[in-house]
Amino acid sequence: MTELNMMRLILRIAMFSTLILIVGCSNKNLVTESDSPKEPLGETYGFTAFDVAIDTKEIKQAVTANYDEKRDKTEATYENQLEDLYLHGNKAMEKLNTIFEELSLEPDMDDEDIIKQASEAFEVIDYTTLKLTVKFKGHDIKKLMMSK
Repeated sequence: MTELNMMRLILRIAMFSTLILIVGCSNKNLVTESDSPKEPLGETYGFTAFDVAIDTKEIKQAVTANYDEKRDKTEATYENQLEDLYLHGNKAMEKLNTIFEELSLEPDMDDEDIIKQASEAFEVIDYTTLKLTVKFKGHDIKKLMMSK
């Protein structure tokens, strides 16, 4: 094999490897599923989507979290600038699971109670603005915002 052919082969392998790496890592927010039987949507937490953004006096969007459960995939992110913590996918889901276990949200709860529980669960009591969007199982999306 000539030196030129060898360089072409190496270049093709490098390009193919790069393509595999880009495609394989393109959706870092996906949560990998376990082998256990899948529960119906919203069964675990009572909601299928949960998005929160909490602003403090010092930092806009000091804490943000996104959870989106669908039939074919679940996505999760958790970012806390106060603790310099940026999690995606499985690691975000581990963190959110501990937070969601503290929440006992119901679709018919008072909006202020939902906001208060979210604030306490995410451990940001002294916020300036808290925006929350929740899609409860079997209900319409609930969009809430509270400013202090």
